[in-house]
Order: sequence, then structure tokens, then C-alpha cells
Amino acid sequence: MLFEYPISKNIVSKEKIIIKFVKAILLAAGKGTRLSPLTAYRPKHLLEIAGKSILKRLIDSLLEIEMIDEIIVVVHFQADLISDTIQKWYRDKNLEKINIITQKEPNGTGDAVSTAIKMGEINNDFIVVYGDLLVGSSLINILASYSENPNRGYILGTSVDNPEKYGILDLQNGKLKSIIEKPLNAPDDTLINAGIYIFPKIAVDLINKIKPSSRNEIELTDLIQLIVNSGIDIKVIVNKDEWFDIGYPWELLNANETLMMKEMGKFTSKGEVEENVTLIGKVHIAKNARVRSGSYIEGPVFIDEGADIGPNCYIRGTSYIGKNVRIGNACEIKNSIIYSNTHAAHLSYVGDSIIGENCNLGAGTITANLRHDKKGVKVIVKSSRIDTGRRKLGAIIGDNVKIGISVNILPGIKIDSDLWINAGVTLSRDQKK
Repeated sequence: MLFEYPISKNIVSKEKIIIKFVKAILLAAGKGTRLSPLTAYRPKHLLEIAGKSILKRLIDSLLEIEMIDEIIVVVHFQADLISDTIQKWYRDKNLEKINIITQKEPNGTGDAVSTAIKMGEINNDFIVVYGDLLVGSSLINILASYSENPNRGYILGTSVDNPEKYGILDLQNGKLKSIIEKPLNAPDDTLINAGIYIFPKIAVDLINKIKPSSRNEIELTDLIQLIVNSGIDIKVIVNKDEWFDIGYPWELLNANETLMMKEMGKFTSKGEVEENVTLIGKVHIAKNARVRSGSYIEGPVFIDEGADIGPNCYIRGTSYIGKNVRIGNACEIKNSIIYSNTHAAHLSYVGDSIIGENCNLGAGTITANLRHDKKGVKVIVKSSRIDTGRRKLGAIIGDNVKIGISVNILPGIKIDSDLWINAGVTLSRDQKK
């Protein structure tokens, strides 16, 4: 359907553009095994960054775009949890624009899109967005290009420091020729596939022609190649804003640092602050949160609802303190994410770390975050030792972990959910069930 409308509620132009109403497919079916142990009890899409989950950030961005008339969220792992959470978020507004569809088996991104096309009754151009991305103005920019010329496909490309870990875009005159998956020697200025697409109508039929890959999955990138082979142009839109692909735990910290620096000015404090508290910079204290006397907080810091801070603690930016978290006497928190209902009641240091829900850190818990040689911290993921690119990285702790008193945790150590750690130990290896 064609209609005269502004592209976004947040963009007002002198001339309105004739655009199509389109449907958006948001892929949120994966578990996120590389983000373990943080995904033991929740899909990666529900992990919070700077006070808001990855999935809610994406849905909110799509809802801001007037030309999108329906958002189809494809789920699989913990589908009921995601569905219930979305309904809770939007029950008062916009729920009618969101259609949640379950992928029966995790047979690849192409199969997820095919499921959405069939169950969502898509018969025209459509948008696809990967559900583990954090993007700035990229959605607006790619749709603005589409509105000017809807007779082709579009893909978002972005630059990264390590293009060899992604699918890179092989271009000719700004148009896509192919996507080369994880090449060994990619030039530094290479654009990678940034996970946002606008597919032309022909894709509705071509997706049924995709053959299973070597992983026995239906790959969405194969649909791109079929479209190119059919003679339809796919234009590459270059991303010029922040872009994060949340695939590893430390990438949550990277995104949290950037987004908190950018967004904190939007927040207002509604919690209780006792006398003799020092607040420096941008500090958000949510409703029913309390900061007790003697606490010293350097922003940007986000203290969520019901959190209890102090007395006499030190919190440094950029830190997110989740709902009902307790940070007690003589604790220091630096550049960390601490999820809901976790307690560090006294005499602990948490630096450059991610702590799951319902954890308890006994007195004297110390997370080391810097190697003696100051080299990058490496983390074991699926039996491979991965360079995080971070000089400082502390612990990555799953949900429901209980840590005894006087425990030292070396840089980059992971602790699986539900474990109890004995008192007085130094952890130099990952702790697994």
C-alpha cells in the first residue's frame, strides 16, 4: 500500500515522502550459547544494557517508524518467556502491532524468515532485523533510502575492527555482488553484513528455493544471493552510527559503556537520596531506589528500581545496577552490569564484570580485572580461547551463584549458574557445573 507519511515520528521533513507500509521481521529465536553463563535462564535478547533489554530497544525503534505497520517477532528458545515479556511491555500501547510467531525447530535464519512469511501472510516487500543487535539511526537511514527507491533490495553494511569474524560484503559500484563468510584476510576497510535488510517482493517466492547449508540450516544470506542472481539490485547502506552485535558477554560491557554515555542525559532521578551522598556527573536513581549516607557515585551510573545502595560505598561509571540489587558498606563497583536481586552486602570489589540475577557475593569478594602484563584478557568460549580486545575484564557470573567470603576471581573467569563457591579460594579457571 502506498501512503503519504513521514518515515519516523522523530523526523519531520519539509516534504512528506510517498512510501509503502511494510512488515518487519525481528529474529529472536536463538539462545545465545556464546553468551553463557548469562543465558542459562533467559534468551540473549532479554539481557539488559543501560536499563533496557536488547529486544525492547529494537522493538521500540521499529515502533517509531511510521511506515512499519506490523512487527513479527520470531521466537523459539524460551518462547513463552519472550511472549509474556513483550505482552507485559506493550499491553497498554502498541501490542496490536506486534505479532509473535514460534519457529518450531531452530533450522537457521532463513527458516525463521520463511516461517514469518507464511504465518505472517507476507506478500510484499519486508524488513528483517537480527534480534541481537544494538543500532542507532541505521533503521531510519536504510528505510529513508528504500522510500526513495523501493524497486530494489537493501542491506546495511558497517565497519568493524575484526571483519574476518563476520560475513563481508563484496561490492561493485555500491551494489552487492555476494557475501563472503569469515574470510581469512579481509582488508581493514571492508564492510560487513550488519544484520538489517529490506527484501523485495520476489524474496517471498525465492526463499523456498534455498537449499540447506553445510550446517544443515536454511541460511538467510543464501536468499541474498538468489536475489542478486535474479538480476535485482541490492544497494548497500553504510552505517554511520553505533552498531553492536551482542555475541559474547564482554560485548554487553562495550555496548553498556557507549549507550550510557549517550543516553544518561535523558533520565531523571526519582529515588531517595540520604544526606552526605556525593553524586558526580550523570546518575539516574529510579523510583523506590535508595542511596544511603556516605555513598560516592561517579556517573554515568544507572541505579534501577528498588536498589539499595550504601552506606559508604563507591560506584563508578559506567555501571548498571539492576532492580532490587543491594550494594552495601565498603563495596566498590566499577564499569559493571549487575542484574536484578543480586547482593554484595559488604567489603567487595566488582570491576568490569557482569553478574547475573539472584547472586550473593560474600564479604571480601574481589574480581580482578587487569593482567600483570596489561595484555588483553582472553576468555574460553566453547573450548576456544577468545581475545576479548579488552585490557580490563573481570568476572562473568551466571544466575543464582553464591560466593563465600574472601574469594578472589581472576580476570575473564566465568562461573556457571547455580554454583556455590567455597570461602577463601582463588578462582583461576572457569567454574562449571
